[in-house]
Amino acid sequence: MRNRIIQLLILISLLAAPAAFANLKSVEKPLATLEPMPEQVLVDQTVNGLLSRYHYGDKTLDPKLSAYIFEHYLTTLDPTKSFFTREDIDKFAKYRDTIGDAIRKGNLEPAFAIYNVYTKRVEQQVSYALKLLDHEPDFNTDETYTFDRQHATWPADKAALDTLWRKRVTNDAISLMLTGKDWAAAAKVLRHRYGNFLHRAHQNDSADVFNAFMNTYAHAMDPHTAYFSPSESAQFQIEMSLKLQGIGAALVQKDDYVTIQRVLPGGPAADSGKIHPGDRITAVAQGKDGKFVDVVGWRLDDVVDLIRGKKGTTVRLQILPSGAAPGAPEKNLNLVRNTVELQSQAAHAKTIDLKRGDKTFTIGVITIPSFYLDFKARMEGKKDYRSTTRDVRRLIENMKKKHHVDGLVIDLRGNPGGSLEEATELTGLFIDKGPVVQIRDTDGKINVQSNPDGGIVYRGPLVVLVNRFSASASEIFTGAIQDYHRGLVVGSTTYGKGTVQSLIDLNHFVASGKAGQLKLTIAKFYRVTGSSTQNRGVSPDIHLPSTIDTSEFGESTEDNAMPWDKIPAADFQPFHDRLRTQLPVLRRDHHERTKHSAEYQLYMKDVENARKEQSKTTVSLNLEKRRAERKQQETQRLTDVNEWRKLEHKPTVKSLDGISSDDRPDVVLNEAAEIAIDMDRLHLDIEDSSAAIAKNAAGF
Repeated sequence: MRNRIIQLLILISLLAAPAAFANLKSVEKPLATLEPMPEQVLVDQTVNGLLSRYHYGDKTLDPKLSAYIFEHYLTTLDPTKSFFTREDIDKFAKYRDTIGDAIRKGNLEPAFAIYNVYTKRVEQQVSYALKLLDHEPDFNTDETYTFDRQHATWPADKAALDTLWRKRVTNDAISLMLTGKDWAAAAKVLRHRYGNFLHRAHQNDSADVFNAFMNTYAHAMDPHTAYFSPSESAQFQIEMSLKLQGIGAALVQKDDYVTIQRVLPGGPAADSGKIHPGDRITAVAQGKDGKFVDVVGWRLDDVVDLIRGKKGTTVRLQILPSGAAPGAPEKNLNLVRNTVELQSQAAHAKTIDLKRGDKTFTIGVITIPSFYLDFKARMEGKKDYRSTTRDVRRLIENMKKKHHVDGLVIDLRGNPGGSLEEATELTGLFIDKGPVVQIRDTDGKINVQSNPDGGIVYRGPLVVLVNRFSASASEIFTGAIQDYHRGLVVGSTTYGKGTVQSLIDLNHFVASGKAGQLKLTIAKFYRVTGSSTQNRGVSPDIHLPSTIDTSEFGESTEDNAMPWDKIPAADFQPFHDRLRTQLPVLRRDHHERTKHSAEYQLYMKDVENARKEQSKTTVSLNLEKRRAERKQQETQRLTDVNEWRKLEHKPTVKSLDGISSDDRPDVVLNEAAEIAIDMDRLHLDIEDSSAAIAKNAAGF
């Protein structure tokens, strides 16, 4: 994720929601000039010492890294390039090569000097935007507005900045008017929105500046190194605990939107099936009938406060789908706040029956939302403690008793990782004892972790299904299955998160007790072949298209991601080469089948439409053109829904009211099951000299 004001994952907890910004008054006093606090100097030097000595990347604060920190601090503060001008940037240039040296010396003056100019520009431009609302814009213009400003240049001067804001205000008004508001109602919402933004700028203090700057420095080392303030540390502990509370979503600030970064398995958001990474929260309402509060431009923690509430109560979210342009059709979701526990994140199983000619094949599907282990229960000596491997073993044994399964799909889509120990042990259910992953630390020492010799539980055809959000421990398991030639990997290239982090309590070094924590990258994962999972991820043997924008998500999208590299291979023995030699046949069968599958072709159409929507970076500022575009989008959505309904032999509908585009067949999972059948027909299971095993090699 890029362009974050506060680089923080927050899993929304069940605390009483404080009052929202319902009745803000205009701020009259000028913004205060902020200065660093003495304890922040100590924390700065402590963080610098730890990063310099223990970070895996071994980066030094030379002029090159200093320039990187400088550039990214500017975009951290102003990610949409809507406040600073090129004139400002030129004045800041004296810090470009020296800000690293300032960090080393504990000199925070450059960071605060830049921030104080930023707050002046915020007050200046937001005040200008509020004045623009006194008069209705020209909605008949042929102008366009670039809403995706990731690659935009800094406005040359105040005049260019005013032009940008005039277009922004017009676009914001059009986006609201497309939902049915008139100009007066839209202007009222925008006065409130911009007023909130200015109010929050006045609420920022020295700690906010320090946190933003320290996070910029930490993230300059790599995307997963981060500084947590004391309050952020508490939120991080909530996320890492076995019992999580809230709607089950990790949020991040991206430009003007609080954005879904990850959906936690077992939570209300995941159970709804209608919230996806990249979706943007535009409004929040309390209860079933509460009024929506516009939250575009709000700080992350303020939006979190609105979403918080008691277990069992309802919160409603207004969502702008991932990749959609401002003003595109949004969706309203009702979520009941609940406690997310380990059990609800557990692996679960089902079977899929598919016909080939006159024969029906049964494919087992085991979905693993995360790699979990109840450490506390195990430490207490409880025999029934929960873990991924234990649960998957039990699910497979239950399948043995109830079904003859012709193949097995392990579904790791959206699995962000978790326990490395469990990823290693799970591999042992499908391969003999052997190395699974190599870990190299900052000193270059390589530790090889092997799966325990617990006995192979399943020897039949195996497919591992992954997508772009399969990360970390998921990639270790997937890579091992692929490297041992034990199964086929299908789906899309995984995330590419191949680094290991350690959490350091800075209060051990700074006596104030309010130093926070440092999440530090200390090691790197490598597959048994010696290839790193970092940056490149695991490439599937058979690619299945996805609506996930790989240019937006994944380690390779980070400009400071640690590179892919390779170390010597571990001592391991792959299974037979028949899976590799038969791969061209499996790919051919897949392409022939999907080419003639109405369901798959319709899914491909959905993927193409999503990519077209995601590729848009500009919108028209002509209201009638935008209305026509929105009507066309809604007509297209209705057409798409009815095409799916016809395919499923359901009656067509004339309206999208009560109809969700998420309620569609899992085409990718079904094709993974078809591939498992192809493997079964080619007898692509484990060869073994044992006559008993050979007799049952085609299945359980």
